[in-house]
Amino acid sequence: MNNIKKTRFETMTPGELENAILSAPLAWVPVGTLEWHGRHLPVGLDALKAHALCLRAADVAGGVVLPPNYCSILGMRFPWTFRQSPAVFARNYFGILVSLKKYGFKSIIILTGHYPPEQGLALMMLSETFSALYRAPVVAIPEFAMAEGSGYAGDHAAVWETSLMMELFPELVDAGELEKLSGLNYFDLWKKGIQGQNPAEGASRELGAETVAIITNNLASLAAEMLASLNINVPVRVHRKTVVYFVRENIKQIPSILGKITP
Repeated sequence: MNNIKKTRFETMTPGELENAILSAPLAWVPVGTLEWHGRHLPVGLDALKAHALCLRAADVAGGVVLPPNYCSILGMRFPWTFRQSPAVFARNYFGILVSLKKYGFKSIIILTGHYPPEQGLALMMLSETFSALYRAPVVAIPEFAMAEGSGYAGDHAAVWETSLMMELFPELVDAGELEKLSGLNYFDLWKKGIQGQNPAEGASRELGAETVAIITNNLASLAAEMLASLNINVPVRVHRKTVVYFVRENIKQIPSILGKITP
C-alpha cells in the first residue's frame, strides 16, 4: 500500500492533516494490546491487525489513521502480556477523542483487535458518552463486527486470527511453531493460550484475504455513512448490533466446543 503519506497520521505534515480533514474529517483509532498469542504469532497481533485494517479501509473511504494504541485492559494469563487499569484505559482513550474533536475531526471509528467483553463494552460506553457530550459520532467496535456473514465472531490465535495475519503480515507467522499444533484438540490448544479452532488445520491466507475484504468493505461503508450524516445515534445502533452478533455466533459454537473438549 502506498498510503504512508496519504492516511497515516504520524507521517503527515500539519498541512497534509489540515487538507485531509477538509476532504474527509474522519479519524481511525486502531486499538490492541501486547499479549500472548501462542508461539506462532506476534504478541502485538491485536494492534497490528487493527491498524492494518484501518489503513485498508481508509484507502477506500478516506480519513486519517492514528498509530496503533496498545493500551488495554485484561489479557491472557501467559507471558509477555501487558494490562492497564480501567482508569488509565478510560483516560487514555477519552483524551484521544477530545484531541481529535478539537483538531477538527467530526466522526471517529475506534477499531479494537483486542476484545475481551469488558474492553469492548468499556469502549462502547466511552464512545457513546463522548458522542452525546460533544455531538460527534464515535463508533467503537471489534473488527469481527464488520465480518457478519463470514462466520468470524472472534477467536484468540486460532483459525481466524492466524488467517488474518497470513494475509496482513505473512512474514510474522511462524510456520514451524504453527505446524507443531497439528493434531491438538480444543483442550490442548487452550492450555497453550489458543482459543478456537486449531489454526494448523484450518487457517489459510485465502480465508484471511476473504475476511479482510469483507471487513474492509463494511468499514468503508460505515465510514461513508458516518461522514454523510454525522448522526450521533449511529454508535448506539452499531454497538447494539455488535453485541447481538457476538452473543448469537458464540452461542452457536457451544455444542461444537463441548464436543471437542476431550482432555
